[in-house]
Amino acid sequence: MMKTKLKKFTEFSQHILPHEATYLSALYQFKDPEKCQIMALVIANALSKNNSDSFNQSIDKRKYSYIKKWINTKLAVIDVDLIIEWLMRLKHKVLTDAITPAEEKEFLNYLIHYKKVDYNFQNLYELVKDYKPYLLVRMRYKDHQIVADFLKEYETHYLRAKRIEAKLYEATTDITNQYSQNTTETKFWEKWLLKIFETVEIDGKNRYQAFILLAFMYTNYNENEKLKKIFDQIDGYFGQGQMYSRRILSNYYASRVLKHSRKNELKKAEYYALLSIRQENNDTLMYLNNLVAILLRNNKPKKAYDLCQAHIGLFNETHNYHQKFGFASNQIRILTELSKIVEAENYAKKTLKKYKSELLEHRWHHFFTSYINLLIMQEKYEEVLKLTGKYGLIAKEKTRREKSNYVPNISWSISLSRYMEGKINAMKLLDEIKAPIEGANHTKNQKQHMIKVIDKLSTNLPEPFSKLKSYL
Repeated sequence: MMKTKLKKFTEFSQHILPHEATYLSALYQFKDPEKCQIMALVIANALSKNNSDSFNQSIDKRKYSYIKKWINTKLAVIDVDLIIEWLMRLKHKVLTDAITPAEEKEFLNYLIHYKKVDYNFQNLYELVKDYKPYLLVRMRYKDHQIVADFLKEYETHYLRAKRIEAKLYEATTDITNQYSQNTTETKFWEKWLLKIFETVEIDGKNRYQAFILLAFMYTNYNENEKLKKIFDQIDGYFGQGQMYSRRILSNYYASRVLKHSRKNELKKAEYYALLSIRQENNDTLMYLNNLVAILLRNNKPKKAYDLCQAHIGLFNETHNYHQKFGFASNQIRILTELSKIVEAENYAKKTLKKYKSELLEHRWHHFFTSYINLLIMQEKYEEVLKLTGKYGLIAKEKTRREKSNYVPNISWSISLSRYMEGKINAMKLLDEIKAPIEGANHTKNQKQHMIKVIDKLSTNLPEPFSKLKSYL
């Protein structure tokens, strides 16, 4: 019985996230030394990047139950997602005249003791506005006064929050356009976004959105030191219990994956990618795709394969084609690296047949890169050219060249296939493979990626692709 209980507690403790552990470490002050021992080990294991130590089975199992309940209670109090669920339930009940006396008492007490603007402040304020006429028509003047006082006290904060929200939407439009179209200048947003992010008195939802936009902007401009600074700042905020929910932490860990991946810090990227999928939510498939990409870069295809198999339900159920085809493309790569060549090719053909129109609209480049790499490895050059003609890949590649992160993997594979099939001569081949990179300013990461692609293609045709390196 003891082992079963400890097994359950161990599994529970393994889901504690590092920032949760940091927050909890500042709270617990048990008088019982065994409870302190349990709690200290929970925190140490959660913060460790290596193996976890086992819990003491001689300690009374009721103390483990107490610690589990205590942790859940402390985290629930600050969990912004649980709070918004509660507020939305109350809003529905107010609007449908279904709120109970016990719920009203709890809510009014919450308003009386509300001291500072928090993450879900806007939703709270709007609920209170709906609740005010509910009380007035029932001539509950004392409760109405509590609500009226709250609205008056926080009106300035609310109006400010709505102005910030609207301005953040403008910033989001500009910064995402810069990423997708590479045409918009967005540096003028930096100072204002930093102010929003760093001001504790502003509601947490707006602050976190400002952080996301700053991270996006610094990534667009390749400003790694500034990116590191805001990540360090938000680390501190999370450790204090600000802007907390497991969903938000998963999103944050996924952002760190991209940050470390771009700097080629693959061990750190893998660590945060594993953290990002610890709690399943609507974005888990996206986080899983990021993790698989890192595992492949870390030469761990078997681990990637096992993870994909464990999450195959997410692939089958999702209507997000961008992530669905990211998963499918990764599957082809994984099977290829595990030397399951026939299975990989059958999977690619089956996916293309089933999702042809959707694939050409969403993430075609990712999918065809994996598929064509598989065919090149097998020296199936005619198949590459058939795919190229059938799906208009040359025209698609020319359009894609305009993107700042372009790597001509498909373009080079097509040229190689044309040469191998006798469609062009050696001079024409060199001209074609040089064309996509001439006159471009490539980042360090791009060059590293291109060299890996060139090295793979050199296996098929050494001389021209060895020459190509000199042009990078």
